[in-house]
Amino acid sequence: MKAWMMFAAALLIAGGAMAQSRSSRNAQQPDQMIRIKEITGMGGDSDYTTPAPQIDAKWKKRINHTDNYAKDDAKGWHYFEVAYQVGNIGTDGSGAKKPVLAIPEVEITYALLYNMTKSKLAASVARNAQKAGGAIGWENPRQLYSLFTETITYTSITPGREHYAAVCVPPSAVAIYGDPMVFSVQIKVNGVQQGEIATEVAGGAAVDGKDIRAILQEKGADGKAHMAAWWERIENLSESVVTREGILRDRSMTPFVMAGDQYYDQVKAK
Repeated sequence: MKAWMMFAAALLIAGGAMAQSRSSRNAQQPDQMIRIKEITGMGGDSDYTTPAPQIDAKWKKRINHTDNYAKDDAKGWHYFEVAYQVGNIGTDGSGAKKPVLAIPEVEITYALLYNMTKSKLAASVARNAQKAGGAIGWENPRQLYSLFTETITYTSITPGREHYAAVCVPPSAVAIYGDPMVFSVQIKVNGVQQGEIATEVAGGAAVDGKDIRAILQEKGADGKAHMAAWWERIENLSESVVTREGILRDRSMTPFVMAGDQYYDQVKAK
């Protein structure tokens, strides 16, 4: 066989292998059908707190709440929301583009980092705890930063409109753990991340005196810094951060379920 024919044959084989490899990757990786439009709950002049909607203004009297209760430091809930959009066209397992009727399940992970020094209650206890080597219910007074995470599955997500989902921090936790420093949202479909992780950061946020933004990002395959799933590794980067379970609640598990429920996605029943 002539040299040019052997070269041409090699190119054909290599091209076929590359095409097959691309086809295989396309079949394994579904389309990025979801894009986060915005996340809200931090920044600006807001003190982050939102009063829960009340159905009956006389509820306090009926269960013997006093006027002093309303003046407690726990003024309201912290409310964090994500708005996202779903594309009308997706790719099936064979790589063919088809219209999207609905996405059966969407996983949303919420991550919040709180600064306890912003809580009047925690700050005063911390000063005494530093001297005493701890406090009741708080054995390590150096752990001033609290990490809250929750992954919630939503069902029957349709294209053609903007979707909303939200989590809340209850007033009792707000009174102890202070103010949020970082709020991030990650969306996955069938285990595949959709688009970029969305993050809000409070101005001047720092952990152990280090700018928090250095912890939030990591270099990707392209060599550029991207927002990372920092909540999975932050405890390994600082002894001042502790994970606290069971704090975040989907809005459907709060009094906010009574307000505008038709605009929010349905949580998958367990």
